Amino acid sequence: MKIALYVNSFLPQIGGRELVVYYLATALTKLGHQVRVIGPGGWWKNRKFKFGYPVYRYPILNQKLPDIVKVSQLGYDCLLNGCDLIHAHVTYPCGYLAARFKRFSRVPLVITPHGVDIHVIPELGHGLRLDPVIAEKITYALESADALTAISASIENSLRDAGAPADKIVSISNGVDLDRFARGSAEAGRAWLGLPENARLLVMVGTYNARKGHEVMVRAMSSVVRAEPNAYLAIVGRRNEVLLPLIESLGLKGKVLCPGQLDFPLSAQVSPSSESRTDHLADLYQAAELYISSGINEGSEGLSLALLDAMAAGVPVVASNISGNRDIVVSGENGILVTPNDSEALAAAVIDVLRQPDWRIKMGQGAKSTASQYGWDTIAQKYLDVYQRVCRK
Repeated sequence: MKIALYVNSFLPQIGGRELVVYYLATALTKLGHQVRVIGPGGWWKNRKFKFGYPVYRYPILNQKLPDIVKVSQLGYDCLLNGCDLIHAHVTYPCGYLAARFKRFSRVPLVITPHGVDIHVIPELGHGLRLDPVIAEKITYALESADALTAISASIENSLRDAGAPADKIVSISNGVDLDRFARGSAEAGRAWLGLPENARLLVMVGTYNARKGHEVMVRAMSSVVRAEPNAYLAIVGRRNEVLLPLIESLGLKGKVLCPGQLDFPLSAQVSPSSESRTDHLADLYQAAELYISSGINEGSEGLSLALLDAMAAGVPVVASNISGNRDIVVSGENGILVTPNDSEALAAAVIDVLRQPDWRIKMGQGAKSTASQYGWDTIAQKYLDVYQRVCRK
């Protein structure tokens, strides 16, 4: 099958959506299909990155072109390279543009929302559907798609809220690279952060956004450190430096670390340096005693890739009780669910787990067992089942 994964951003830009597309394309190629990624910008600056499948990037200028030109570019690609199916990631812009192309073709269309394009949190100004013009385009995309996939219950609920026909929605969760996170060195992870050997490391991963509740966990660390003086928190991702004033005001400098974004360890990068081959994230998970996911309300997460990554490394989770987290965390078995946006409840759960090492180890084993069900080969086969169904239809 010739499959076009249509996206508006891709590696080396790091984010959940980019990683999903990377792993899905890799798994589909491994299963014998002709896969290509089309649509991301950065044609010139990212020209040296190579993968096991074609990636057709457009010049950055493309982002400013009228929609009809972008639709024409998509059509030209399908005509030139052949296409049995388009899988658009996010309802807007990619889903909408692919839906417009579908008016002139018989190519089946599958759309996967990834969060901000379908969720709406008005009090935070979060969600593309808050813009009435974009909301109308998203509705058009949902109506035009042959199938819509939901990575979590909250995504499915938001699809229904946006008017998606129920018979088009298929639940397919995100996946995890089981091999990558089984590796890594706890010693290397602590050394990279400059932590002592007896450090009790907690990890959060994600680009800063108020809805993700980073501040909630930073405030919780005041209580955690008083109870467990060797506790440290590493918050990995872009823009987390905005937390530094809060960290300093709480007297947590040196206890809460913001090491910034970690580059994806692309083995296919042209002439990679030894540093680029080092997988700091896998090392951090091996060093971690707990992974924290503290989204403040429903819609804050889809199904977090970072949460799955940590579980694949055998790290138990303390997470807010919201959809996405709730879809995979079973309290007491592979982690703990706590009341959202409650620093005291979050701190109490963390301290409770840190003080019960046997229980923590048992939950870590449960986390690894849970993650084993989400390998990308398994998830890719679920997507293939959808592709084949809509193609037959």
